[in-house]
Amino acid sequence: MGVSLTEFTIIFLVALVLFGPEQLPVLARTLGKLSGQVKKTSDSHRREFYNSVYPPADLKNPLTGELQSLRSLKAELLAPPTGAIGTSSRPTSQEPSQASDAQASVAPPPPQVENA
Repeated sequence: MGVSLTEFTIIFLVALVLFGPEQLPVLARTLGKLSGQVKKTSDSHRREFYNSVYPPADLKNPLTGELQSLRSLKAELLAPPTGAIGTSSRPTSQEPSQASDAQASVAPPPPQVENA
């Protein structure tokens, strides 16, 4: 789907008659710049569409590794502490109820008031 030599000659002669010999180089320069801008824009859009459908492998693999390391770090931080070393001094959910029961049983009885 190209332009043959006869078609190109006819287009050139029509442009020469319409614009004259003084404006023809300016018109050709303007058309060349416009053609370059259209090509750059279409390449940019094509590249953007292709990258959205097929993500670049060089970006995908490092991000997958980083995601996996973040997930393991999250699991490590959210895991309950085990063993005596590094355990928390915070009471667990059972300890506060036991502590309140112990305080109630250890507390002295209220003083008895004698009626006179």
